[in-house]
Amino acid sequence: MCRKRLNVLFLFGTLVFGFSSLIAAPEGRIEGHVYDSQSGEPLPGASVFLQGTTYGAATDIEGKFVIPQVPVGNYKLMVKYIGYLEKSIDVSVQEGKTLNQVIRMEFQMIEGEVVTVTAQAEGQLGAINQQFTSNTIANIVSQARIKEMPDVNAAESIGRLPGVAIQRSGGEATKVSIRGLSPKYNTVTVNGVRVPSTGADDRSVDLSLISSNMLDGIEVKKAITPDMDADAIGGTVDLRLKEAPDRWAFNATGQAGYNRLQDYYGNYNFTGGVSNRFMNSKLGIIANFNVDEYDRSADKFSGNYRQSSKIGTQETVIIVSEVLLREETVTRGRVGGSAVLDYRIPDGKITLNGFYNRLKSDGLYRINNMNVNVGRHYYDLERRDGTTSIFTGAFGVNQNFDWFRYDLGVARTTSHSHNPEDFVWRFGREGDIYKPGVDFVDENTHPSQVQSLIKIDSLTALHNIWVQETEREENVTTAQLNLQAPFRLGSWISGYLKTGGKLRWLSRSNDEFQRGRAGLQYGSGAGNLNDPFEQIAAQLPEWNLDEVIGDIGVLPMRMVLDNYQRNDFLKDAFDRAFELGFVANESMMMQLTRALQRTAEAYGDDVSEYRVNSIGTLGRDYDGKERYKAGYIMAELNLGQRITLIPGLRWEDDYSKYHGQRYREVITAWRDLPPSDFQRLENIRENSFWLPMVHLQVKPAEWMKIRLARTETLTRPDFIQYTPITTIDGFRSTLRAANALLKPAQSTNYDAAVSVYENKIGIFTVAAFSKSIEDLIIPVSFNVSPLFLSDALPPGLNIPTSWYQGASPTVYTHINNPHKAEYKGVELDWQTNFWYLPSILKGLVLTANYTYIDSETKYQGFRTVNSDSIRTQRPRTYWQTVKDTLRVGRMPDQPSHIANLTLGYDYKGFSARFSYLYQTDISTYVDPINPLFDTFSSAYGRFDITLKQRLTGDIELFANFNNINNRSDQNYRGSSTFNPSYIEYYGFTMDIGARYRL
Repeated sequence: MCRKRLNVLFLFGTLVFGFSSLIAAPEGRIEGHVYDSQSGEPLPGASVFLQGTTYGAATDIEGKFVIPQVPVGNYKLMVKYIGYLEKSIDVSVQEGKTLNQVIRMEFQMIEGEVVTVTAQAEGQLGAINQQFTSNTIANIVSQARIKEMPDVNAAESIGRLPGVAIQRSGGEATKVSIRGLSPKYNTVTVNGVRVPSTGADDRSVDLSLISSNMLDGIEVKKAITPDMDADAIGGTVDLRLKEAPDRWAFNATGQAGYNRLQDYYGNYNFTGGVSNRFMNSKLGIIANFNVDEYDRSADKFSGNYRQSSKIGTQETVIIVSEVLLREETVTRGRVGGSAVLDYRIPDGKITLNGFYNRLKSDGLYRINNMNVNVGRHYYDLERRDGTTSIFTGAFGVNQNFDWFRYDLGVARTTSHSHNPEDFVWRFGREGDIYKPGVDFVDENTHPSQVQSLIKIDSLTALHNIWVQETEREENVTTAQLNLQAPFRLGSWISGYLKTGGKLRWLSRSNDEFQRGRAGLQYGSGAGNLNDPFEQIAAQLPEWNLDEVIGDIGVLPMRMVLDNYQRNDFLKDAFDRAFELGFVANESMMMQLTRALQRTAEAYGDDVSEYRVNSIGTLGRDYDGKERYKAGYIMAELNLGQRITLIPGLRWEDDYSKYHGQRYREVITAWRDLPPSDFQRLENIRENSFWLPMVHLQVKPAEWMKIRLARTETLTRPDFIQYTPITTIDGFRSTLRAANALLKPAQSTNYDAAVSVYENKIGIFTVAAFSKSIEDLIIPVSFNVSPLFLSDALPPGLNIPTSWYQGASPTVYTHINNPHKAEYKGVELDWQTNFWYLPSILKGLVLTANYTYIDSETKYQGFRTVNSDSIRTQRPRTYWQTVKDTLRVGRMPDQPSHIANLTLGYDYKGFSARFSYLYQTDISTYVDPINPLFDTFSSAYGRFDITLKQRLTGDIELFANFNNINNRSDQNYRGSSTFNPSYIEYYGFTMDIGARYRL
């Protein structure tokens, strides 16, 4: 049925194009370029039209415009570019001829004197004009802005746009949420080619992999058109790679940096690029590279809580149950490059581009874990090293004839993550962890006080040694074709009809492997060793494990202590510093681990205590394939010069087949044995959607534009949510099950934006939006028991009834929420430069935006209750089932307020940019049942400064000062800032460098 519908859609499009070609009567053509008269740079987004007609076009990123099918005659060619003087040119169009125009625009004038456009004003005006001429609701980071004041990565550049909130790791921007929707709800493309997901479980993309140096501009589209991928409830981020200009060009940048947290001076970043055109400028080649390394260390605090009743009043309160202090010493380095070849053919271009970037992360993690709920105190040491890489390669052809245009493309993209050996070591003490006179915590105990209640015990013993390997890969092949034909009905109605289709094949796999040994604190006693230590002792005779463990029954942490300590851990995030406590020596722990690994060779896998952990090895392994088919038809209808209507319809079909497994973990005396009830599972899903969309643009005056849009978009489940994996741990307490019946969520979106422009005020935009999301995928959990009815479980979980006979595990899974999620907000954006002020003040440039977002989601939950059915067996108790529960909360990752203020200043060769970012009340976690366990962020305000001084026409020095106010990320539990759930402090960083351009 879907195939028939798609065939009908394309047949209709073909007929439309045939009819369009019959009625088209091209007479002549006008084409050309628009440049800045002073710098010679192209002006993208300029409006070029024939006065008194609907004939016109906007310039592309190269400043080029084409106006086809112009009747023979004499006209006034009008050129408008916001911030520049309007230009009028007399032209004469002749039959069958192409009229070429090279137009040079001049900046605003004061009392007849031409004002020089400053570097930052040029970047701002480029973004304003492209945004003003866009056929949808979008925000732009222009080529000039990236060129003059580049950020360290694409996420930082996007983060200053209205409605965008940044997610950080170690202070570095990694992902963005658009209009408060999680990064996984966005689509990221490079030159229109979709970037494969880099997230471990979801479909998000780590934008820190992409250096701004490679980019020619960034466009964030918040209301899609039918010719775009529909799985973008948040929006689409399109990153444009640079193409070779019409001249030889070379640039190189080198910088060194400082990290205050670790007092580290070894940060560096080198970028470069070279380009030229050959064969009479027909062939263009550009290549860019980047290599960098940064210290991204962070100090972290985590707090977990439990619900209790206040003594005396029985008021429900939350009490701290666990505190984790985590020092992350992390170095991240990137190596990447891009190459773009373009060949100009008659009326078009052939392009071939490749983009590659690899992120290498090396981290040592020291953790002090105080679980006061169960009376356990752990010291963990972790060594995690890995790489993540992405590659996109694309081939495309496009041609624009007067009566018809097309573009086709094929692409291959890949993301690959590999951690060959991650090491996790745990020492701990179970029971008797409090200091004398302390035996509990209550609702008045602040998490920062917990450490002062815990005693330091020299007999803290080795518990676990684990070695983990993770490899994840995603490959995507895409082919697409778009066809477009212009039409004209009289002198005041014009537009185009467009249709096309896309095929995408995706394959993805996740493979994890974990070996080691838990429970090392058990089984040894006076005069004897347990089996693991007996095997290790034979490999490490110099450690005298027989004597040490034989005396006290455990391997004490004091044997492997490091002298590493910090006296300022989290001091800038709290009023006091915390202690890391005992820290194990990494080299000694590595020596101990290698000895355990050698036992596999010495004793064989069946006898060796270097065991395979089934949950860590099979619990997340999967492989699968997805196939997407899409087709669309749309039109752009221009009614005079004031009204543009863009209706359209998109069809998408997705098919997926994934393989996973179902099994029970088996542990005997802390030894991992092969899993039981093992069964390979296969899950096949297919969904199809028809998505109508319409955009309306009205231009009541030259200085105002109104945009309205109604669109429908999708979001597909995270891979781990529907891949068929069902597991229960060896203690039968935790049961995790993917939901094989999950389907994509669908959103109906309404957008309205009004932009006004005045030469001195600049451009001011007000945008309102609302979203109604059906079938939103949410997490749920509930308890099952031997009394559970066989049909009480939600369908699609693949849970055998035998798994909860004689046990009461908690089930964790996901469902499509039967209740809608409602989303609304408003954005205010003001961009201006003060070109009209006297003397040195004319170099000021200002950008300010504010976003308010509100959401309401009715979360479906489950509660285990007695059913109406009584057992026939004795005792005659009721069978149990799940009862629906409902609570109202916000969407995850939704902030309430986002604000950005950027003040730039240029004077001759000097430039400065002061940035302030503010975001608050982000919903970082929504508990499906209990609002007491929701988490939210506190106000986050951050100051950054960038300085640049041009020494010659080719050489400039620059400096970046980031997080000047030492702001940390802070999240809290419940509705009070008394209960911190997560705090990350990464401190101030600085970069100083030089840039050379030719």
